[in-house]
Amino acid sequence: MTSPFGVWLPQVHVIRCERFEDAMVAAQALQERQCVVLQLDGMEPRQAQRLVDFVAGAVEALEGRIERIGAGTVLCAPAGVEVSRD
Repeated sequence: MTSPFGVWLPQVHVIRCERFEDAMVAAQALQERQCVVLQLDGMEPRQAQRLVDFVAGAVEALEGRIERIGAGTVLCAPAGVEVSRD
């Protein structure tokens, strides 16, 4: 992908979430323009929803996209990354 600053190759950061503090790791990765995959299987459902809500706020602030891609798995992409589904 080309940006005004040259070629930008997005990276994917996979986070196996076990505690709410993992939301900060995800937000930091998004701020660094990395795609983030959240694996939420290891969390209690209420805590997982709270984490997704927090990360969704970070995604919105950075004008990115968030997609549920499976049971317990969420993809977060910063602005400029196109997410498509077949």
